[in-house]
Amino acid sequence: MASTSTLLYSIFGSLGLFTNGFAIFILLRLQNRFNSPNLLIFNQCVVDFLTSFFSIIQFVDKFNNPLPESPVLAAIVCSKYFFWSCIFTSTGNLVVLTIDRYCAVIHSLKYNHVKNYKWVKCAALVTPWICGFTFILYWVAIHRVVDGVCFQKWPSVQFQKLFGFLNFFYIELAPLAIMLFVYVRIFNSLKTRVGENSTTRNEHGNTARRMNIIKTMLIVGVIYMICWTPNQIAFLNFTFGGQFDFNGIFYYVVVVLSLFNSCVNPIIYTFKYKDFQEGLKKTLVCLLPRDTT
Repeated sequence: MASTSTLLYSIFGSLGLFTNGFAIFILLRLQNRFNSPNLLIFNQCVVDFLTSFFSIIQFVDKFNNPLPESPVLAAIVCSKYFFWSCIFTSTGNLVVLTIDRYCAVIHSLKYNHVKNYKWVKCAALVTPWICGFTFILYWVAIHRVVDGVCFQKWPSVQFQKLFGFLNFFYIELAPLAIMLFVYVRIFNSLKTRVGENSTTRNEHGNTARRMNIIKTMLIVGVIYMICWTPNQIAFLNFTFGGQFDFNGIFYYVVVVLSLFNSCVNPIIYTFKYKDFQEGLKKTLVCLLPRDTT
């Protein structure tokens, strides 16, 4: 069954490398690549690219044998620290993207005033990385290596349950609550503005562009919840003492869904996000051979 896991991580890791690598290439070619939403979407693609990379490096056995002699490095390898850090970073960046859209619509005057400050952009880009790579450090601390075998050593049952709840809160509860609140407020606000302001084409154009970004990110958020909810419910149940078959069909369904989430966002951008579609068209025009006849 280990070979099945290796195959799944290899397939979806390779797919994620391709889709996110291509998306990064397209986003770098956009004229407005330095605006806030495109920078954050670029950040999301970079995180998902690294997630796919580490899903191959850290879950394929031949890359992890033999384990490092250093206990710290061995614990990092056993805990799959870099893979899970990227997962948590990806979640954090999705939340930042959601909050960015909330500020752009609900607090547009303040947003337009501060959005071009470099420190604001840097903070928005860096914060998810700091949170992701810091939050998961306790996962490394509970891993031990004895005679080349990895195992988990929890300080107590209570700590194990606390870990499970915090993990569920970070990956599931907090993003869901934030996205529900933000998108309900945004859609209500935009509907009101469309009803009140039927004045200029420029206003309609700005509203349409904002709605396109928001709908794209809403789809990304919904797919995220679909892909990660089974995983988080299963893990929460396991850390609270429930049974979980790591060789069963449900385990592989959970793995496939969570890995698929790191591959799917560029596909959503292709079919939904207009800035990305324009960049894709320009790239294809440059790549296609010209007719010289």
